[in-house]
Amino acid sequence: MSWESLNSQEYIRLFPNKEVKDFLFCCSNFSGVGHQLSATRLLSSPDGSRHHPLDGLEQIWPWNDSYSSLQRDTYTEVRTPRRPRLTWGCFQACRARIHHNIAKRKVDQGLRLYNQHKQQQAVRKWKSALKAIRKREDKFTLLGYLYQAYMDWGKYRDALEYAHRQLFISEELDSPNMRAESYLNLARAHQRLGGLERALAYARHSLYNECEQHATAGHVHLTVGSVYLELAGFNKALDSFQHAHRIAQAVHDPALELQVYVGLSELFSRLQDADKSARYASKAYDLSRSLQLGDLNSRHHRAALLQMASALRKQGELGDAHDYCSEATRLALVSGDQATYARSIRIMGDIYRKKSDINKAFRQYETAMGSAAAMGDRVIQMESMDGAARCLEALRLQHKICNCRPLEFNTRLLEVASSVGAKLLVRTVRIRLSRIYHSLGDEDQKLHHERVAHRLQQDLDLQCAGCGSPYGLESDSLEALPCAHILHARCAYDLFRRSKKKKRSCPECDRTSSRLYLNCTDYNTTYSPVPLSICSSDSHCTSHQATSSV
Repeated sequence: MSWESLNSQEYIRLFPNKEVKDFLFCCSNFSGVGHQLSATRLLSSPDGSRHHPLDGLEQIWPWNDSYSSLQRDTYTEVRTPRRPRLTWGCFQACRARIHHNIAKRKVDQGLRLYNQHKQQQAVRKWKSALKAIRKREDKFTLLGYLYQAYMDWGKYRDALEYAHRQLFISEELDSPNMRAESYLNLARAHQRLGGLERALAYARHSLYNECEQHATAGHVHLTVGSVYLELAGFNKALDSFQHAHRIAQAVHDPALELQVYVGLSELFSRLQDADKSARYASKAYDLSRSLQLGDLNSRHHRAALLQMASALRKQGELGDAHDYCSEATRLALVSGDQATYARSIRIMGDIYRKKSDINKAFRQYETAMGSAAAMGDRVIQMESMDGAARCLEALRLQHKICNCRPLEFNTRLLEVASSVGAKLLVRTVRIRLSRIYHSLGDEDQKLHHERVAHRLQQDLDLQCAGCGSPYGLESDSLEALPCAHILHARCAYDLFRRSKKKKRSCPECDRTSSRLYLNCTDYNTTYSPVPLSICSSDSHCTSHQATSSV
């Protein structure tokens, strides 16, 4: 076989494998001219003076061991990958990703700092991280942390700004869950600012969004109950608290359950049932001590302490009430919770007023009014003004001051309470003003305020369906039905004793039920003067005597 035939394209085409073709082509072009080569020239010399031209190549050929048509397809051409070309866009994306990871670490550091009562440092970390967060979901969560921090500080208008930014992100992502949380945050902030009707509107928007997070719906019902409590819609408030309590038990949320107990304690406190108020407050306090709530800085524990102090003050146990209130004040100062601090000062004023130390109580009320005015919290401001008005009324009845200052102060309080929509407080202030005008001899103004107070009492609809007499205006024992209607305890017991049926109906709405108490076991027909709490068995009920010391 000659090199010309080897060099011919027809002969090379006989070999299908690419490596063999390359080898033959290399051999045919070796030394420039193929026809001058001989077969012996390719051999190495015996003495080693001439080497084979291919001896230096360290290439393992694919047919050394075995070569078949099946193995032939497994060999692929190996090419050196090109080095990626870096552009300015790649550099920017890598830089932004690194900054995002650093920002997420700052968020975690801020959470640890917040739980260590270093709120200022935590908020600085969060604000610096907010500029570098890229994912909108992470930014939404971070805005929620900042919202809660400013709510704890009592800076409700700044919290509103973060809530509005959350709403903007939820609209961009079209997320119902995020939208529900945003509207909930807006409702809570407007509630503290005294915009109760607007808070209700935002809460309804939150419920309209079909959210999979049942805990969010529970917090919405809790907020609605708190708003109706300020508006003196006690039946609607009780119904909302019942919904929130059912959701809390369904999703096993102890923080939500604790807040429901606090709300129920406040509800029965305003309806002058001190025993039931203390029961619910005791359950909230026990829950805050026994459970490790994973919430920012245990603000619910401070709320439970304050509710215990308020309930015990109603029962006349002023020493224990003072201890609970002092502990709540201390924790509020440590954590920077201005709202809890202002409310604790106001409750401390109630305790001093109950002790007949009017001067010290009035100073406490003035401090609470100043803190509430600085925060813009019209609810605490209104409650503090009511306490101060009660002090002035006590001094007026003792003939230590004239009628002018109580008249001026109660007139201002009437304007604030009317703007907020607190009907029960408006009625109380109207009755107080009628007494002042009676002392001044102005019968026209006296009759005017009495008529308005009577009309407000009818609007409140605080009528017992059992006996027809009003409730909530004087100290009495009450009972709540599962349909959210409230009766005198004696009327409820008589009604259920007279009924021979297994299922008993409410005299207000005729709704049948085999239970008497809110989420309790079946009713026992024997009369018990001690009101039952929301729990399903007496083993879960803990009286306040067992937890009288902090």
